[in-house]
Amino acid sequence: SCDAIDAGNQSQMRTTGNLLVKSRNVLYVVFLDREFGLLSASGRTSDFHWAGLSESDRQTAQLCRLRPRSTPEFGPFLEVLAPVIGTPTAWAASRGQSQLVGYVAVGVSDQQEQTQLQQINLVVISIGCALGLLSVPVSFFAVRRLFMPIRQLVLATRALAAGQLDTQVAIARTDVIGELSRSFNEMAGNIKSQQEQLAGANIELETKVLARTSELEEANKRLRSEILEKEDFLRAVSHDLNAPLRNIGGMATMLLHKYREGFEEDVVHRLERIQKNVEVETGLIGELLELSRIKTRRLRMEPVEIDALVRELAGMFEPDLQARQILLLIDTQLPVLTCERSRLRQVFQNLIDNAIKYMGTGPLREIHVGCTMQPEQVTFHVRDTGRGVDPDDLESIFHVFRRGKAAHVSNVAGKGVGLASVKSIIESYDGTIRAESLLDKGTTFRFTIHGRFVPALARPGMKSPIIA
Repeated sequence: SCDAIDAGNQSQMRTTGNLLVKSRNVLYVVFLDREFGLLSASGRTSDFHWAGLSESDRQTAQLCRLRPRSTPEFGPFLEVLAPVIGTPTAWAASRGQSQLVGYVAVGVSDQQEQTQLQQINLVVISIGCALGLLSVPVSFFAVRRLFMPIRQLVLATRALAAGQLDTQVAIARTDVIGELSRSFNEMAGNIKSQQEQLAGANIELETKVLARTSELEEANKRLRSEILEKEDFLRAVSHDLNAPLRNIGGMATMLLHKYREGFEEDVVHRLERIQKNVEVETGLIGELLELSRIKTRRLRMEPVEIDALVRELAGMFEPDLQARQILLLIDTQLPVLTCERSRLRQVFQNLIDNAIKYMGTGPLREIHVGCTMQPEQVTFHVRDTGRGVDPDDLESIFHVFRRGKAAHVSNVAGKGVGLASVKSIIESYDGTIRAESLLDKGTTFRFTIHGRFVPALARPGMKSPIIA
């Protein structure tokens, strides 16, 4: 080829080009002279025409490099331009130089490689799809093997929570799920055993409760019987004691009425003492009898304005209040109660009477009555500025016949029944009473009445007292 190019033998160059074009990837072969002039062009098509080279393609740096080309007849392809070196002349050989005889441009197609790559990609995709299709049943069985035991455990747990204590799971595996299944079966067995023990304990407890209830009912019957016996006894005692006492008092009164002028002064004094003692004892017997009836015999229930009741008591105590220069003050508005009028009157009367009796001689002489409304109850207070109660006596002043040990207490007339009666009345209204006191500062009695006895606090559904 070098000789043909050097000699300009186009026939030989065309023959060489046609042989090369028959190769698988060669599109055309073009021979050029040293000045890039066209010597011969052979292509796959009969009307092949070479487009030539641009100025940049003729640079030496572009030699032997693949350049992308595209024509309507071949489409995209690659072109390479290579120099053709001939036999050097004697002058060039003496200087170690080669002789450039021309250039050859070859167009190479990559379509077959692209086709092969597409075929390879198609094969790879087909293999991937086949593997994907094969993995579906494998994954299904793997997931089924993993999640079916878990689903069985979930269903068994729900059944156990619903009370099916015989629930067990039949999962024979050696992995973590198998261990979990065995733990679940053991837990279910423990729960069943504990439930059986609890049921047995409940039966035993119910038996004991029934026995204790029966004992309690029997004790209540005995208590009621004893209370009735006590009331009968008190009535009998009051009758048996009152009759002789009234006779004694009547005889003393008659003697004083008829023979006062004839009796010596000492005899008159003794007869008057007899009268006074008879009055005290008959009053005490009456109060004890009433105390025994407070919690067992409810009187007529009716709406009572406590404010009007206290003002009525203020009028009754007015002589004592004025004589001792004591102010009776109502601190707050007092509510309406559904109660036994006479017994609530007895409560306030006893507390105000005690405040008057034990007021002492201090400069501040006041008695305060008021209340605080709360959601479930009303709290009343009766506060005075008197001598106060000794701390050792606070716990016992509500007991029958218990009075303070201080000297000023013993000098005040009293039977020791009033505060006991007050406590019983308050407790019959589901309330409590307590005393707070400081010596020489005063005493405050606070007591509560349940909200169902207070119309202003009564709510729907709250059981109200029956009004007779």
